[in-house]
Amino acid sequence: MKNIFYRLEAASKKSVGLAAGLLFMAALIPQAFADFQIQPTTMDLGARVKSGVFSVINNGSDKIDFQVSVKEWNQDEKGKDVLVETKEIVFFPKVMSVEPNAQRAIRIGLKTPPSAKEKTYRLFVEEIPTPKKTTDENAKKNVKAGVTIAFRFSMPIFVKPLKPQESYVIDKFEMTAGTVKATVKNTGNVHLKLRAVKFSGKAADGKELFTKEVAGWYILHGLSIPYEAVVPKDLCGQLATIDLVTQTENGTVNGTMNVQKNMCSQ
Repeated sequence: MKNIFYRLEAASKKSVGLAAGLLFMAALIPQAFADFQIQPTTMDLGARVKSGVFSVINNGSDKIDFQVSVKEWNQDEKGKDVLVETKEIVFFPKVMSVEPNAQRAIRIGLKTPPSAKEKTYRLFVEEIPTPKKTTDENAKKNVKAGVTIAFRFSMPIFVKPLKPQESYVIDKFEMTAGTVKATVKNTGNVHLKLRAVKFSGKAADGKELFTKEVAGWYILHGLSIPYEAVVPKDLCGQLATIDLVTQTENGTVNGTMNVQKNMCSQ
């Protein structure tokens, strides 16, 4: 029987839809399962820093082969990553092996000068799967089919603009049919790292009846990402206000909405 290979991506916001519990857990916390890690996890380049190094560290007992690639990174209107080929970043090597308990460097260089807006890329380091055979204790000549998990890590590369400006606003904050929605717009010229978006529904006396926290993600410059939460039907009619807290690495922006009865109707 042949070995079965699965590939899990470390940087994805959603885990790969596989039934096996092990694979699900590996997608959630890949470095706990992978035999290698990459440092640093992000890289900033710009006018003063035009090159850098990622270190691939093999913590396992076997040699690991890798293939390396770089893509220009953008997002669509829903926040989904859009990756395209690029020649603006040079890197070496493209294929490499790392011996057990050793590390190797991936060198990154910027070919184009910084502009008025941040440029964003992703470095992909993908494990090349190798069949791992195990022998049956009761029958040394038999080879069991196994499962090999191949990991792909994705590290952001940010090329800072000449004059970085970080700013964002709550572009929309509304509720229809019991679903509250908030759109966060990045109005700066650099990326925004949104940690969380929290909705809190309160009664007229100020008592909190409903709360929902949604995990944030990167919002690249000029883009707007929507976030939403469903208010329980039995609580919606009791709400007087819904507070919104958006938390980034550097601060928060808040908002408050008055709740009308017709916002809860389906």
